[in-house]
Amino acid sequence: MRAWPALLLSLALPHTAGAVELVGKTMPPYPGGLREAGGACLSDSTGTGHVCDYSIGLLADADADAEPVMRYVTAGRLAGRDGPLASWTITDAQPYPKVAKGFYWQAGTCRVDKVGDDKVIAVVRQGLEQEYLGDVAWARRLDLESGKFRAIDPARVDCINEGYGEQ
Repeated sequence: MRAWPALLLSLALPHTAGAVELVGKTMPPYPGGLREAGGACLSDSTGTGHVCDYSIGLLADADADAEPVMRYVTAGRLAGRDGPLASWTITDAQPYPKVAKGFYWQAGTCRVDKVGDDKVIAVVRQGLEQEYLGDVAWARRLDLESGKFRAIDPARVDCINEGYGEQ
């Protein structure tokens, strides 16, 4: 009977999709309670028509008036377009990591062992004092063939400090 309190609590809370429930879905539209909060396009081709064959996306709570609360990191394959709006078939989804204040996501601007890798997403402590940011709390690399994220040792990752040199 210990499961009853958890069941009642889950019924009382607003429903948002779990990471597993996102896989196989085509988005947008996004599940109730979620919205797109950013991402990056990827390709394994040099052709300009294929620049967004794949994506790394971020989903946040749907409240557009508040600062985004990140919930999921998603991998997607291009499913089609409606004018400039792309639709993605989600191939993998992971909960966004719980990190300390001052850490933010970066995709497309990271390196692994000092070699640029646009398929990496990392959660990095931001700062303006160095060209590359190496305090990485979480990192994944998207394998385009399988559509799945693979964990990377955060100690091997650094990302360009996009604010470096700005006054």
